[in-house]
Amino acid sequence: MIKVLSYPVKSGDPGWPENPTFQFEQYTSTERGDVANQYMLHLFNHFGSHMDGPNHFNPNGIKLYEVPVEKFVYQHPLLLDVQKRPEELVNVSDLAPIQSELASADLILFRSHFSRHRESDPDLYAAHGPGISSELSKYFIENCPNLKAVGMDWMSLAAYQHQEDGFLSHQYMLGNFHDRYILIIEDLNLEGLEASDVQTVVALPLRVHGVDSGPCTAIAIAAKFDRALT
Repeated sequence: MIKVLSYPVKSGDPGWPENPTFQFEQYTSTERGDVANQYMLHLFNHFGSHMDGPNHFNPNGIKLYEVPVEKFVYQHPLLLDVQKRPEELVNVSDLAPIQSELASADLILFRSHFSRHRESDPDLYAAHGPGISSELSKYFIENCPNLKAVGMDWMSLAAYQHQEDGFLSHQYMLGNFHDRYILIIEDLNLEGLEASDVQTVVALPLRVHGVDSGPCTAIAIAAKFDRALT
């Protein structure tokens, strides 16, 4: 079975505080007598489910359209449940349940279930979500040689309330201090997944020439899913 992990791009959904989000307008309309329906999209590239490329925080890093396509396919993904309160950071100690599998992992998906606030309390979701500590990002770079990406079911790698550490965390992941980078996939829906069932994940970003990062459609291929949560 296949499950979509990305949210549809939708006007009104939460975004990083004070950043633009998404609007659209109809350009041509069959209801107005035009031959086809067409739309003009005004989309901020760090809104909704999206992937951070190296150039997002690294001035010497490549942009997302330059990333090799094999970096978007994950055949050894790990799903890790982390129970985090608002504004709390994920640290190295949280990796204990998957420690033996880290060496071979090419993707780690962090599920906090914070995504349940996305519609019910968008302000909480946007401004008070968890984050991944700079200590953990540095650990990934130095100890996980096969890791190509990390994803999470909250707004950003950085917690809005811990921005200085969050910016450093991005810098570690995106190659500012090392010769390698790890892609970041933010704002995913990981409900309905079972860790033992996820076999392959594919995350294909919108490839726009000259742009650091972009919206991303991620799918998981698994033996089964909980239909009640998909």
